[in-house]
Amino acid sequence: MHNSAPRAAARPLVDGCDTTAAFKSHGYCLSQAMRFAVEEINNSSTLLPNVTLGYDIHDTCSEPASLHATLRALARKGGREVEVLPTFRHYEPEVVAIIGPDSTRLAVTTAAILGIFLVPEISYEASLATLSLKRFYPSFLRTIPSDRQQVKAIFLLLQQFGWTWVALLGSDNAYGRDGLHALHKLLTTSDVCVAYQGIIPVNKDASSPELHNLVRILTDTRVNVTVVFANRQSARPFFEVVVQRNVTGMVWVGSEDWSLAQTIWQVPGIQTIGSVIGMSVENTESPMLDRFESWKMAEKSAAAEHAGSPEAGRGDGGSAQLYCTQRCTGCHLLATAPNTYDAQASFSVYSAVYAVAHGLHDLLGCASGACSKGKVYPWQLLQKIKQVNFTLYKSRISFDANGDICKGYDIVTWDWSSPSWAFNVIGTFRVNPDRLSIDQGKILWHTKDRQAPTSVCSEACQPGEKRLQQSRHRCCFSCVACPSGTFLNRSGQYILGGCSLPFLPAWTPCPHPASPSRQLFVSVSLFPQPLPSCSLFLPVVSKNLWCSAAADILPGSVVCEVPLSLPGLLSSADLYSCQSCRVEEWAPARSEACFNRTAEFLNWSEPISWALLIPTILLMLLMAGLAVLFALNASTPVVKSAGGKMCFLMLGSLACAGSSLFCYFGEPTRQACLLQLPLFAISFTVFLLCVATRSFQIICIFKLNARWPALYEAWLRRRGPVLFIAAGTATQAVLCLAAEATSPSVPHWDYGVAAERVVLECTSSAGASRVAVIAYTVLLSVCCFVLSYAGKDLPASYNEAKCLTCSLFLHLACAAVVLCTQGAFRGREAVAVQVLGTLCTLGALLGGYFLPKAFVILLRPRLNTPEHFQMAIQSYTRRLAEA
Repeated sequence: MHNSAPRAAARPLVDGCDTTAAFKSHGYCLSQAMRFAVEEINNSSTLLPNVTLGYDIHDTCSEPASLHATLRALARKGGREVEVLPTFRHYEPEVVAIIGPDSTRLAVTTAAILGIFLVPEISYEASLATLSLKRFYPSFLRTIPSDRQQVKAIFLLLQQFGWTWVALLGSDNAYGRDGLHALHKLLTTSDVCVAYQGIIPVNKDASSPELHNLVRILTDTRVNVTVVFANRQSARPFFEVVVQRNVTGMVWVGSEDWSLAQTIWQVPGIQTIGSVIGMSVENTESPMLDRFESWKMAEKSAAAEHAGSPEAGRGDGGSAQLYCTQRCTGCHLLATAPNTYDAQASFSVYSAVYAVAHGLHDLLGCASGACSKGKVYPWQLLQKIKQVNFTLYKSRISFDANGDICKGYDIVTWDWSSPSWAFNVIGTFRVNPDRLSIDQGKILWHTKDRQAPTSVCSEACQPGEKRLQQSRHRCCFSCVACPSGTFLNRSGQYILGGCSLPFLPAWTPCPHPASPSRQLFVSVSLFPQPLPSCSLFLPVVSKNLWCSAAADILPGSVVCEVPLSLPGLLSSADLYSCQSCRVEEWAPARSEACFNRTAEFLNWSEPISWALLIPTILLMLLMAGLAVLFALNASTPVVKSAGGKMCFLMLGSLACAGSSLFCYFGEPTRQACLLQLPLFAISFTVFLLCVATRSFQIICIFKLNARWPALYEAWLRRRGPVLFIAAGTATQAVLCLAAEATSPSVPHWDYGVAAERVVLECTSSAGASRVAVIAYTVLLSVCCFVLSYAGKDLPASYNEAKCLTCSLFLHLACAAVVLCTQGAFRGREAVAVQVLGTLCTLGALLGGYFLPKAFVILLRPRLNTPEHFQMAIQSYTRRLAEA
């Protein structure tokens, strides 16, 4: 109820607290809330029936006074000394439970002492997160949320508004330093950067050079958002200096201790500092407050009646009517009207008393309607209090394993529009699971456009631009465009075995402490559900965070343990590097995603394919028509001079060579690739061998028969034409088989043609066997060219030298063009050139050898007679004789 400044003592005395100057109206309100709760329980017929609770209220104005009160509470029942025993299992102190004290500084000392005796201590205002450590404070519980929850609420608030460049200030005490450290630890695992972190000195006024230097540094950091995690005693002089130095237009995020402090709102000129957003313990139910106010009014009336009675001056100020030996006789006269902060704290005291009552109710077996009268040891009561779970005016009262109440916060903002101090509730933070909800429409921002201000070190990069860090703060960066072939992984996805796994934000990788070949990915996203992606990684999902900075703050975070050698694992979201696309993907410059490359091949439906397929089909039809025409005129001299039955072998081989062109269309398959070279090479070799055989035979008849008649006779007798064609064909077949065996032609993805497409083509290494196949074909073509040219002076009916020579020359030219353009064209163009070259070769040979003969058969039948051929032979004979 009073507040005394710490001072050095010369003698071991506990100073008195009953001084008017140090009176705290807030503390007096809380003591009245405790009395109200006790009297309400004593008057209850359902809770602790026939059991009357008693209490001692001590004024803990200082740490010595608090320690003195603690020792008095621990004194053996009926005595004044605290016994030191090897075990306190059957130790009966003066009290079985303690409510309070009202500050973290005092609670740390009392909790450590009471923990030895396992005396339950339920604090209503000590929010220090360290007090949740049961190994140090085993008997400590509280009805106010832990600062751990407040830190998470502030963290989510900063993320909600996208404030990534902030300053952190804390008061120079356990409350401020621990809260500041926990918040800084959590922010380092997120995308929020701390521009400056400072401590507000205690017991300073607005003239303090330390405060002025602190505010000067704060303005130099050029942040728009400052988190002030401090108690109200430190916050008031700080804001006085803020007003003096004319710091305006900022957002101040306050901790729950000063967010609803009217003393700070009363600082002159405070309305110019900007917007104030703070934390406040969950709103108290008004029915309880109404009953509490009615009770206090009755107390005042009773006190007034007692003051006017003749017995008012007796004793030490006690009152038999009040059933209370209250020594602060003038407290009710000094107390001010309760504010919102008083109301919230009063409900916390009220809840603490009821938690003790419910624990006693269970321990004494009152559920049966009658409570036992046995001894109550504090350690027994502690176990029952930890298990309580009841509803108090729609508020659920229960404690977790750390002794913390499951309670959240209201998010409030100061309202500058009204002449008196006011605030608006703009959102809530609830626990289990942790969730923050903000109604931004209720916020009256200080900005001209009434929109939420920004607080960033560097403006966000444009899509597809990576961050180039310029200082130790990752939030300060310049932007560099990602080049083509790379992308900025802003989405935060892991790709494993072709399966895209979206992760929640803020995953922090860290090395596994026991196995360097593994890595941990720690979720600090505050979502309670385990992520399904963990099971797909085949890791261990654990709640023990080995190396994450969030371990002390978020014990429920999810950990994915991932082997670094896991195949297919690409990366998580990374705004500071451009990641290369996979080989089957591409990306333009400034891209945030990779796209599948377009597979390119000579598709059946493309115009260029139809431009090649139509001539190919027509050529095949022409071959079929010539075969029919020659079959119908097989006995005529023209067909016989062309080779007779050999013509059908020549047309068939050309048709087979033409059919090989169909292997170049459509998506390449292994079968099509394997057929391309052998089908054309062997078929074309048969045609060339037939041409060479026919040319050789005619030369033998007209030129060599006269000199070496036995040569031609042996050629015919030993079936020279058949053996020659068979041997030549077998040679080419062996070469083709060797080529496909040593360097088979298979479908191949060529990714080097263009960024956005990939060429699917048949390819093979240029082995010796494959070169031999081509060389053999070229050699046969040259031989045919020489033999046909050698017969240029034969009778006209047997002389195809001009046409065949031109055809073979065109064939060699087409082959040369195809070889020369292989480096100039890639993809479907290269395939089209190869098909066009082959088509021209087949067309030239068909036109040079067969079409002249078809012309004679169809249009010059007079030339297709034995007489005409006999006249041509006679004419050739006379020309030789004349020569």
